[in-house]
Amino acid sequence: MRRREALGLYPLRDLHRATDDGTWTATGPDPAFALGPAAAVAALSGARIRVRCRPEVVRPVLAVEAAGEAEPRRYRLTLREGGTDDLIRLPPGTRALRLEAAEAGPRFRLDAVQVERAGRIAAAVLSAQKVIERLPPQERRPLRLLRRAFGLAQSVPPREIWRRLTRATQTRRPPATYAAWLQAVEATALPSAEALRTQVAALPERPLISLLMAAGDVDPSHLAEAVGSLQAQIYADWELCLAAEASAVLEAQAAQDGRIRLLPADGTATALDAALAQVRGPFLATMEPGDRLAPHALLAFVRQLAREPDLDLLYSDEDRIGPDGARCEPFFKPDWSPETLESSFYIGGLALCRTALVRAVGGFPAASEGAAAYDLALRLTERSDRVGHVAQVLYHRRAAAPDPEAAARALAGRARRTGGFDTVRTLAPEHFALRRALSERPLVSIVIPTAGRDSTIGGRSVDLLAACLASIRETSTYDTIEIVAVDNGDLRPPTRAAIDRFGARSVTWDRPVFNVAAKMNLGANAARGTVLIFLNDDISVITPDWIEAMLALLAIPGVGAVGPKLLFEDGSLQHAGVVFGEGLPDHVRRGYPGDDAGDHGSSLANRNVLAVTGACVMVRRADFEAIGGFDEGFAINYNDIDLCLRLGERRLRTVYCAGASLHHYESRNRIPTVDPAEQARFRKRWGAGLTRDPYYPDPFGIRPPAFELDAERFPQAAQRMVEAWR
Repeated sequence: MRRREALGLYPLRDLHRATDDGTWTATGPDPAFALGPAAAVAALSGARIRVRCRPEVVRPVLAVEAAGEAEPRRYRLTLREGGTDDLIRLPPGTRALRLEAAEAGPRFRLDAVQVERAGRIAAAVLSAQKVIERLPPQERRPLRLLRRAFGLAQSVPPREIWRRLTRATQTRRPPATYAAWLQAVEATALPSAEALRTQVAALPERPLISLLMAAGDVDPSHLAEAVGSLQAQIYADWELCLAAEASAVLEAQAAQDGRIRLLPADGTATALDAALAQVRGPFLATMEPGDRLAPHALLAFVRQLAREPDLDLLYSDEDRIGPDGARCEPFFKPDWSPETLESSFYIGGLALCRTALVRAVGGFPAASEGAAAYDLALRLTERSDRVGHVAQVLYHRRAAAPDPEAAARALAGRARRTGGFDTVRTLAPEHFALRRALSERPLVSIVIPTAGRDSTIGGRSVDLLAACLASIRETSTYDTIEIVAVDNGDLRPPTRAAIDRFGARSVTWDRPVFNVAAKMNLGANAARGTVLIFLNDDISVITPDWIEAMLALLAIPGVGAVGPKLLFEDGSLQHAGVVFGEGLPDHVRRGYPGDDAGDHGSSLANRNVLAVTGACVMVRRADFEAIGGFDEGFAINYNDIDLCLRLGERRLRTVYCAGASLHHYESRNRIPTVDPAEQARFRKRWGAGLTRDPYYPDPFGIRPPAFELDAERFPQAAQRMVEAWR
């Protein structure tokens, strides 16, 4: 490192040096060190740096201040044996660096601090070392590494290899703020007001949009904001049917604007139903009196209807209005997700419904009071799956979520109308676990490919297959099952005895090459059940009714595959559904706490995904056979993802079942190894169709995917918005 770039560490605030041996005492709530001098920091602006230190009883965080950014970027340094060692790309305009002593004890140590520029070769070497450390032991052997490196070099350009190395190992950038998204995406990608008015003039049709609002007990200023946001719409062909207590202000507004009609107020659902009788437009939406519409909201909806005239329901993304009136807490929503709707009212506002269909399903009955809009959405989507999504934040919510008890009643009613109700539990104020009653209890065949190996679990050596069989038989409450183990012909006597003891059967894969897809197909052919579960042998059951929970989802018409929540041995998340970025799959929120709720309940409640992991996946035999089982061309990787995607081609949905939890004893820190040839084959088959995951919105990061805003994805999100307005 050049002398002019040498950085020193200086106590900045809330710190006192306890002794001369590097021990510090925190004297306040926010202890922090400054790195300097300022000229040395500025010299590193825009560079990739290597940050090392030796902490004790403290979690160091590097805070980076850059020109043009209101908040510092923060990077939690990675604790490793011997100290931290992180690669971080500094943003252009970096002007200050701090080390914050997060989670510090009363006395802590932070010494051996080094910050230096990391050249391409040094960064590549460090990245490679980190990747190798995280590989399974058998993959670290020199010949294995050479063979994998050669295969990668043959199929992937050098620049892409470099990008993957650095992205896989550099310290994660903290999530971007919503304010940054508003500035980088919405402010730049939305057309001007003049351009939007030109688009109104170019519309082939201008349907009347009817807004229904029951004011109730609401702050008059908030009601005025809601009405004002309607009057500010660039698309002017709307009417407001407003059920509210008469007041001089409202009467004056109605007198001045003929699009506003005042109706008597008499309970939310009853008032909405009375308003429905007055509706003149072919499409309607309910609106809470404290909420606001973006000025271009109705135009965005009408443009979408012009492109898809058969839609019966159309919804948008939304955010919240904070106490200070600022926009916050965005909800970037998935595309139409039937099972997600049964776990939360994710459609929310703004939701445009075909008026004739609203009347056909019974409007707003008094029994829906407290969750009238949710109950309507549930009934509408029982009649029609023509549901669209405008992926723009068009609705700004102030109102509270539906009443949990009323929402639970609405869900119970849906289950009774569509196959039988068992239970509904409130997981959180806005999230629910609906379980339908099983109309039948089919034979479920659990197919377990196994090598008959041992592994260390809980500090002791365990026969994986024997432990898995014991867990299934001793913990599961569903008893109409058979278990088929697919071995390699070399099981040890104790393992074979466990197969007999737990009433399982085994078939032998006798070919010399390893092919897990072929092994699972072999097991499926030997199984007798009408429902198949493919299960890894390093699995143990947590929720006794895991099979029932998954069966209840598989029984829903249109569902083709179901996967559970999987936890690592330490209780953190291993699997809560698979999402796609840059055409490749990954586990969302991998490594988060096991009780993590996710983004708007994404980990907490059932939801639709494009794929689930083959470590545990349930399918109907008929569907499995109709697509030819697992593709044996994916001998090691992607066979599970490919299976779900091929089911999707048959219009069969995949569902993450949050109510079924299992332990998966895969190493938490292991980097999954992927055969480059299989990756190339996967990209060739699916890459063109996976440029966008319908269940994972554009603004979120993909390496790793965690439903967190990522500034690197903002240009892509902005481009999609630009294209949407063309």
